[in-house]
Amino acid sequence: MIYPSIQDPTGIAAATRAADAEALAAAGTFGAALQASPEFVALLAADAAISTDAAATAAIGAFGTRQTELRTEAMMGVLTATQRADLERLQAAMLAVPSIASYVAATAAFQSVCRETAAVVSAQIGIDFAANCRSGGGCCG
Repeated sequence: MIYPSIQDPTGIAAATRAADAEALAAAGTFGAALQASPEFVALLAADAAISTDAAATAAIGAFGTRQTELRTEAMMGVLTATQRADLERLQAAMLAVPSIASYVAATAAFQSVCRETAAVVSAQIGIDFAANCRSGGGCCG
């Protein structure tokens, strides 16, 4: 028997192009649905709120500055109890800002949606979708 690719290479190429087009269309539909989800809309709103909130900007700046100052000590594992307490205090103050708390909650909710959708995709394709998409971070992990 002759292999199909030898018998009809243009037919296989056309089928591959059609499958690719179908996958891209489905991905576009999926992306649009994800973008329209209440969780994503809430995340965008929370992000916009932080960008216009002076208290949030100040708290993020204070925490980030102190974290940068102590980066070497933290990497080497030699933070003093006072330094650790200072970082924790600044982080708690930052997370207490209402717009930041809303952003953290919105991020967690959207990550949950991403994990749920990754599970559905994994079940459909028979492999761990999130593990195969991971590149050092992201919502699916």
